[in-house]
Amino acid sequence: MDKRFFTVLEANELIPFLTERLNRLSSIYQGLKATADHHTPKLQDVLVRGGIPVDLGYLDLVARMQGLTTEICAQGCHIKDVECGLVDFPTIWEGREVYLCWKLGEREVSFWHEIDTGFAGRRPLRNESRS
Repeated sequence: MDKRFFTVLEANELIPFLTERLNRLSSIYQGLKATADHHTPKLQDVLVRGGIPVDLGYLDLVARMQGLTTEICAQGCHIKDVECGLVDFPTIWEGREVYLCWKLGEREVSFWHEIDTGFAGRRPLRNESRS
């Protein structure tokens, strides 16, 4: 599959889709985090017993999380942080690839950053020519 490059408008059109799925994903992730110690087999148990049964509810949460992640990534955007709902959208600006950057709760895509700087390098789109 070819890499997708987004305009700001195209990224903004995905916000309702992303908001709904990231809210569900965050909820599932919190549930997995809260129960991870209980459901993660210890290395000794794996070696001695050849593995340990995992609760089917836990496996269901993992499968649901994977499904939501796949749905989001299939759109061409990149999930950078599940807990805070951080998503990057590849774009081309001034002949180079950079990321449009959006965080769950923001009304629209208003930031961008270089590929190697991440969230800490976010810069506002205003006064930038990106359409």
